[in-house]
Amino acid sequence: MRDEAKEFEVKQLDTFVVVDFETTGNRPKEGDRIIQIGAVLVRGREIVERFSTLVNPQVDIPPFIEKLTGINNEMVADAPPIEDALPSLLKMLDGAVFVAHNVFFDLSFLQNALNEAGYHPFSGPLIDTVELSRLLLPGQEGYRLSDLSVGLDILHDRPHQADSDAEATAYILLHLLDKLENMPLVTIQHLQRLSRPFHSDVQTLLSDIEQRKIRQGAYEPDADLEVVHQICLKKRKAVEKASGQRIEEAMEFETFIDSLFGEQGLLKEHMPGFELRPAQVTMMKQVYDSFESGRHLMIEAGTGTGKSLAYLIPAVFWAKREEETVVISTHTIQLQEQMYTRDLPILQAIFGDDAPRISILKGRNNYLCLRKFSHSLQEEHDNYDVQLSKSQMLVWLTETETGDVEEISLPSGGQVYWKQVQSDAGSCLNRQCPWFSRCYYHQARRQAQQAEVIVTNHSLLFTDMNAEHRIIPTYKYAVIDEAHHFDDVASRHLGDTISSYQLEGMLHRLHPDRGPGLLEEIEEAVRGWSVTSYEESKHSIETAYQQIHEGKETIREMYSLLYQWSHQRAREGEEIGRTVMRYKQENLENRWGRAVVSAVRNSVDLLLAIGKKLESIYANIHGDDAPIGMKGLLIDLNGMVNDCLEYASLLHDMLLTEDDGYVYWVELDTRSTRRTMYLHRVPIDVSELLRERFFDKKESVILTSATLSVNSSFAYATERFGLADLLKEKSIETVVLASPFDYKKQTLICIPSEIPNIKGGSEGHFVEALIDSLAQVAVTTKGRMLVLFTSYAMLRSVYEPLKEKLKEVEITVLGHGMDGASRSKLTKQFRSLPACVLLGTSSFWEGVDIPGEDLSCLAIVRLPFVPPNHPLVEARNQQFEEQNKNAFMQLSVPQAVLRFKQGFGRLVRTSTDRGVVLIYDRRVIDARYGRVFLKSLPETNMLVKPTAELLPEIADWLA
Repeated sequence: MRDEAKEFEVKQLDTFVVVDFETTGNRPKEGDRIIQIGAVLVRGREIVERFSTLVNPQVDIPPFIEKLTGINNEMVADAPPIEDALPSLLKMLDGAVFVAHNVFFDLSFLQNALNEAGYHPFSGPLIDTVELSRLLLPGQEGYRLSDLSVGLDILHDRPHQADSDAEATAYILLHLLDKLENMPLVTIQHLQRLSRPFHSDVQTLLSDIEQRKIRQGAYEPDADLEVVHQICLKKRKAVEKASGQRIEEAMEFETFIDSLFGEQGLLKEHMPGFELRPAQVTMMKQVYDSFESGRHLMIEAGTGTGKSLAYLIPAVFWAKREEETVVISTHTIQLQEQMYTRDLPILQAIFGDDAPRISILKGRNNYLCLRKFSHSLQEEHDNYDVQLSKSQMLVWLTETETGDVEEISLPSGGQVYWKQVQSDAGSCLNRQCPWFSRCYYHQARRQAQQAEVIVTNHSLLFTDMNAEHRIIPTYKYAVIDEAHHFDDVASRHLGDTISSYQLEGMLHRLHPDRGPGLLEEIEEAVRGWSVTSYEESKHSIETAYQQIHEGKETIREMYSLLYQWSHQRAREGEEIGRTVMRYKQENLENRWGRAVVSAVRNSVDLLLAIGKKLESIYANIHGDDAPIGMKGLLIDLNGMVNDCLEYASLLHDMLLTEDDGYVYWVELDTRSTRRTMYLHRVPIDVSELLRERFFDKKESVILTSATLSVNSSFAYATERFGLADLLKEKSIETVVLASPFDYKKQTLICIPSEIPNIKGGSEGHFVEALIDSLAQVAVTTKGRMLVLFTSYAMLRSVYEPLKEKLKEVEITVLGHGMDGASRSKLTKQFRSLPACVLLGTSSFWEGVDIPGEDLSCLAIVRLPFVPPNHPLVEARNQQFEEQNKNAFMQLSVPQAVLRFKQGFGRLVRTSTDRGVVLIYDRRVIDARYGRVFLKSLPETNMLVKPTAELLPEIADWLA
């Protein structure tokens, strides 16, 4: 917090001036100037005055700023210069708090203008509504002014106009102040202490509210909150059941389905804009029949089928009727969330008094551990992100019923802090924990035990399998959505991964280079509790300090050698900024390899020694009479013992031994300055494991996705899942349900014929032709284009030249990995900009949903073959060749076709969407296998012409 603001009287925090400046750029000291002022005076929690004026900057307004703000040179020609506009603003600011959205941007322009006009600088307190919003609205997805205005239902009709921006910011401030006034005193007191390193004067504001609450005697929280161990939590409330339809015991599923559809049907009643989709009805019946007959079913449901409800409704009916548990598993946690917010309320309404008990269950690390969080609040910390994360969580705890990290938008550094306070099995006190009755993870487990339908994700399904089914309650019926990922997730979870971050993080948590760690906390606690226990454990603790210090050095040396050994030989991976290198034991027999092996042996020995020493400390101190705080620290210590032994075992298995059934590789994060490294060990073929450990143990499993078949055949998918024999025996059902969309009327496929075939020519010529064609098409489509790449290197080579070409016509180019934003943020930016081209790699091929005119053109640069040199692909290809199978046609092509179908599915998301798909890979028409790609798509229109001839066709199609 700024020192000069501390002198300001607390009573003055009743008056706020919310300011917004439009400027010619963002560098006031380099000549950028204010062109518009908007100011709103808030006093006594009410807007009492407004001031706005254009300002003549006495420099030209850049075209970009003119486009952004709508303010041009003509408009400001007769406006007052800044020195004439300042007195009105200063009069409002006298004795007030200066408030702005990104306050230091506006403050820098104000101070520069004051200085040039001969005034003293502003020295009052500052409030940044971005910072205050992050604190008080922890569940908000974005903190831009437009995001907050939409989230809080505030009218903001003229973004980038200073008066409109200031007005919207003022209403955001009033909302935040109102929220603070209603916040419980105990939470305000925690926040006041934690907010010391905040950038703006939030701590002063919190002190003001704390003192006012004490004066008013407002000590008790609202009725829906409760204070537990000095932390305020939201009380749990019983779920009320909606009125709807009861399942009669004699009712047949067909009869029930008939009652859902039609003019008077329940779906029409409870789903705005509901339209009958025959494929959805067919899928419901297929799913129910499979449960009833005890058969597995693979069902490809095209985009727009409405498959979530098509499997949820029969799953719920079956679970209610047969009193069986049904598990629904998705690939992504996002789809779990979507299902919970969008589909489950519809199910509650449909089934009414007989509504199912449905629970969401995620991996344990998704839930907050209240014991660890409570303990961490006592730790002094100057790190901004950590203190902001703690503060956000305190606010969130007054609102959350689940304690699920998906509900909170932590800052980047908060992700590291989350690992410190997340729930995990190794540090759980179970019933001995003072927080057990309020534990979010155990609450989710209890709800799952009582549920008829459990919604989870593939990762947890396999974690449960490895944990001998101790996590998910016993079930015989399952629906696997996004099933095209099922075997990949199985590979990861039936294999092992260890990162440098995990090892270093564990040793840092035990004994950091600065400040107290777990060992220091234990030493202090045991000294205060029992002199005898302290004397018995003192020597062991001192030895542990030395071993951990030595362990850190040894492990750093090991990772440094591993990095040098693999860095030169590593190749570009599937993810941006990641390189991979496959290795075998024979690769470790040269000079470098022997040095690596020696360092690994030293690390394994030291980890075992540290684990053994920690175990002896635990044994010396452990006892039933230890205070509860001590027990918490000891259970954390016991978790560290297990981690040491597990990491030692993993390092040994990954680098000192070899199993022919596994593939081993190193993955390097080249973007990080910390040189994070991952070691992977994955089964080459998981099909047999899937068959034995999953499918053979279930009565009926439904596998569904928009992409499961290749050229109308399920052979590839059944092979991957270990179900090929069942397909031959016809004891597994396979169904393809076409999308209800009319692709012939909605989609035009264009293949620019002048683009050279990259295989026969040079990549440079291909990229040059690609950039030229993309630029021409982008002008015709006015942006609104998503370009899918298979290689980050090629995206990088296209990004700058395409950006330059399209800058002249005011079309923005965004690139994944180039503009520093996540996939969801880039997608949001793409939708909000009027003319934009978005370049995406692997993660953009699926899960991106941009309906309507925002996306009118999809470009596929290359057919999405997984690089043959990816370690797992390479190992599987070798295995196929050893079995005299054609690895390319039986493995690479089907895999690429499914990915291609996913990419194609990004364009048409609703029955009214219309657009163009550009395919720049000539193999789709030149290669024999190219026909498989095109045949796997819905029937549509296709043109093969030079780009120049395609442009008028594209323009007509979109018109």
